[in-house]
Amino acid sequence: STNYLIPNKNECKDCHKKDSVLVPLGPKARNINSDYEYADGTMNQLDKWATMGYLTNNPSSADAPKVPIWGDPNSGTLNERARAYLDTNCGHCHNPEGDADNSGLSLYYYEENLTALGVCKPPVAAGGGSGGLAYAIVPGQPDESIMPFRMNSVELDVAMPELARSVVHEEGVALIREWIANMDGPSCL
Repeated sequence: STNYLIPNKNECKDCHKKDSVLVPLGPKARNINSDYEYADGTMNQLDKWATMGYLTNNPSSADAPKVPIWGDPNSGTLNERARAYLDTNCGHCHNPEGDADNSGLSLYYYEENLTALGVCKPPVAAGGGSGGLAYAIVPGQPDESIMPFRMNSVELDVAMPELARSVVHEEGVALIREWIANMDGPSCL
């Protein structure tokens, strides 16, 4: 069991704002474009949802983008799976149009700028959430990186995401720590 904090109306804007407009959060085609075991058999999730009438005017699964399943090592490289995890769980806020655009972190799947992704990027507004660490990601050094530090906390003003979370997603933290530990890149320290 877990205690769940229901955000107030103002707090909802923290995640649901895109270019100053409130929008629902939901799955991206690239994150659900894979086979899923339904009671009536295995089918691509995009195709199944279209068949059930949940989606209209959507691309077919063959034409839609696709990213690896973050928790399935057979679905992509460590980098691709870590990026898929960040895209799914963090990218709705951490992108140039999201509410966390002021952080300078852009965690959507297709981000190519390593600094925007967090590599050797100092925090902008993390305050105590930085844990005294200097960079979001220090290649090869997850213990020196702010990202897994914040993901591994439930402490107010440290935890990321900031709202409505009272447990640590241990599998996600392990994936991001492994990704950073295996990351080649510049020395930040």
